[in-house]
Amino acid sequence: MKRILILFLCAGLALLTLGCQGSQTRSGEGAVIGGLLGATAGGIVGHQSHHGLEGAAIGAAAGALTGAIVGGQIQKPGQPAQTTGTTVAANPNQMTILQIVELSKQGANENVIIDKIRLSNSKFNLTSDDISYLKQQGVSQNVINAMQGR
Repeated sequence: MKRILILFLCAGLALLTLGCQGSQTRSGEGAVIGGLLGATAGGIVGHQSHHGLEGAAIGAAAGALTGAIVGGQIQKPGQPAQTTGTTVAANPNQMTILQIVELSKQGANENVIIDKIRLSNSKFNLTSDDISYLKQQGVSQNVINAMQGR
């Protein structure tokens, strides 16, 4: 009976992995890895109380579930970002770094640029190279701070 239970668990993990091949996330891989680690840990713990197979089965189930949840949060390389019902669509009013530079070169007041950033709800993830470029182009520190959400 115990061997049949383990056989069904292994078959379920295999089917779960095969069914997730087209997935954009790593939930299938996470389920398999979590299931194997959980089965190992559960088997070791269960063996101490003379219930190794039951411990392995419970560990596999818990590990597979946890692994699938964690793997579902990891995007596969080369896949477009997942969208869900709670994801906000891309901001069509998003300003670009080049637009900020152009406004600065045109002599726009920094408060006007900052207001445009805030009113357009523009979000920037500036690297150190971006910040250096902005400074070289004459963008004020206050505008850079606004771009960083400060």
